[in-house]
Amino acid sequence: MARSSLFLLCALLIASTPAPQPAPVDLLRDAMSAPAHISYVGEVAVQHFGQQHSDVDIYRIEHRAPDMTRRWYLAPQGLYGDSIVTRGSTTYSIDVKHEQVVVSNDEDTDQQVTQQGNFGVLLANYDAVLGPNETFDNRPVFVVLLNNKYTGQTTMRVLIDRGTHLMLLRQEFASNGSLIAETRVDQIRFTGAIPVDVFAIPSGLRRVNDLARGTESSDVQHVISTAGFAALEPKYLPPGFSPIAADVVTMKDVTTLHLLYSDGIRSVSFFQNEKDAAVDLSRYHAVATTVANHPGHYVQDGATTLLAWSDGTRHFALVGDLSLSELEKIGASVLP
Repeated sequence: MARSSLFLLCALLIASTPAPQPAPVDLLRDAMSAPAHISYVGEVAVQHFGQQHSDVDIYRIEHRAPDMTRRWYLAPQGLYGDSIVTRGSTTYSIDVKHEQVVVSNDEDTDQQVTQQGNFGVLLANYDAVLGPNETFDNRPVFVVLLNNKYTGQTTMRVLIDRGTHLMLLRQEFASNGSLIAETRVDQIRFTGAIPVDVFAIPSGLRRVNDLARGTESSDVQHVISTAGFAALEPKYLPPGFSPIAADVVTMKDVTTLHLLYSDGIRSVSFFQNEKDAAVDLSRYHAVATTVANHPGHYVQDGATTLLAWSDGTRHFALVGDLSLSELEKIGASVLP
């Protein structure tokens, strides 16, 4: 009887021991790769919260693993009926009102945690920790928090489906803790029975290539050397930020160099050209400022700030998830 009681006690202890929790970094990796082998349909809401107004896009999504996705827009009203089809690395934006399809090569952001998917940069600047488990849309989920190593603040919160490791919710927070962006997947249903015809591009529509872009490259110095003018770089970046990619955009015969910097979550883009082609801020409430004694203007909307100025020879613009003071400090470090 004593031996039986001991066995029973051991069995109860084993049964009550909680299952080990997966490492949060492994969960993030799984979430980024899940769409390559998980097919599903659902409804996605993408919201950005600004000081003056908030924007929301709502679309039905059909994803067939590994790399075919269609998004049917329900809101805003101006996009209703339009759709975006992604097949591999090519994106087709179907504009039914203008009877055209815009073809481009864009990153699929639904399941991206990091800027440009650069996971190494994120891990260098953020600590991933598990939060208390929750349920989302009646599904059990893991909660992963990404805390900035320099400030200790939570910058992103991610909810990951326990069964498939698909990301169901991504929230981004400003430095003051306010919610600035959210992407959520509701009414999700996992199925592989999605016909290939769903991802067909309608015939009879005019095809338009996206902006004439050079090949985006992580070799930033090489792109700068081929820009066609004496390009400048910032000598200062906020802690954790590093160059991620660069490309050259040509529009209306104006060649503009684009440099992208990121800490893995937050990003800032730096544009410059040497022609008389300043950023058009006429649609915004732009406020005058100076950058290293040069006249400029800035626009703020929530956590996103745009700062534009000229040194008399070149036109510059910085836009990103940083404060005005940080962008001004970056801008001041650009000039010789």
